[in-house]
Amino acid sequence: MKTRFWLLYVLPIFLILVFVAIMASGAFLKKPFGTDDRLLESIQILEKQVENKKWTEATSQVNYAMKAWDKIVNRIQFSVERETIYDILGTLARIKGGVAAEDDKAIMEEVYYFYVLWDNLGD
Repeated sequence: MKTRFWLLYVLPIFLILVFVAIMASGAFLKKPFGTDDRLLESIQILEKQVENKKWTEATSQVNYAMKAWDKIVNRIQFSVERETIYDILGTLARIKGGVAAEDDKAIMEEVYYFYVLWDNLGD
């Protein structure tokens, strides 16, 4: 009788709670956990470097941002919509291309679009 109670009531309720916690954790999981996944700070630094036209520093910063996004996406992949993940990846790729072409106007457009996507990530 005890086994039946656990299988019919406790286990399903526990699993539902775990799944809800995973799906609602995107806003928490996007925050940095170390020094190698500070994506928002990296984009803010990149914005200042582009404004000052420091292209070599901007190149290294955008490479860091891409690596940071790879770490973050592994944490949030189950709690965020797939299209949002692809949008942020596409924005980072366009920023990287803009840095390679030294096109500050295109980069700034993408940076501000990234900020909107980041603010809505996990909400």
